[in-house]
Amino acid sequence: MTIQFNSSVNIANVAKQYKSDKRTRILEVLDDEIAAKLAVDIHDNVPFETAYVLDGEYKSSTYEELHKLPQEQLNNLMHRIYGEASKGIGFYYGRHVLSPDKDSTSLVKQAFEFLNAPSTLDAIKKISGFDDIVAASAQVTRYYPGNFLTRHNDVHDTEQRRVAYVLNLTPEWHPDWGGLLQFYQQDGTPRDAWAPTFNSLTLFDVNHVHAVTYVAPYARKPRLSITGWFRAKPL
Repeated sequence: MTIQFNSSVNIANVAKQYKSDKRTRILEVLDDEIAAKLAVDIHDNVPFETAYVLDGEYKSSTYEELHKLPQEQLNNLMHRIYGEASKGIGFYYGRHVLSPDKDSTSLVKQAFEFLNAPSTLDAIKKISGFDDIVAASAQVTRYYPGNFLTRHNDVHDTEQRRVAYVLNLTPEWHPDWGGLLQFYQQDGTPRDAWAPTFNSLTLFDVNHVHAVTYVAPYARKPRLSITGWFRAKPL
């Protein structure tokens, strides 16, 4: 099984869409059967850690470690995480960082290789206009009810990020469940929001201010995706 762009994807048309606002979505970006199998592989086999911000520092724990804490300690931790979020600081979600030398499940590894394939990088160069893109960093993300990512941009001079991406892999996500990719104007005024449509690839310039909205307690399934940045610095 080979992961590649769906034959229906027209890179020239996508480039035109991107040029108008430096963001776009490619629907049915992969073969539907492959996307469905990739979603199952992520759900069943990826070893996630929980990433969050506590007192201004990035932290991570396994989901099991967090939920083995005494209830009072866990409640206090969540109070502090949400307290930071109330000021527009931080995040709380599951992630698994991918790298060329890291063991992972077969399909997830193939997805990472697809994102870094010369043909994919060439397509992103044509879409974005950045001729210096040489690699794609990647992490698998999982948003459970209560998870969120506060407002920010993705500018990172050291990594030389150029284009952010989100490969959405949750079938039948309902927009009322939250987990929307919310865009903002530079002054923080909400602009519009994109639902995580299954088997779609969202691309946007790293200067766009954005967030992932709070996932509601009544969400019926986790929000799964592969996210990262096409960058000018090698991995």
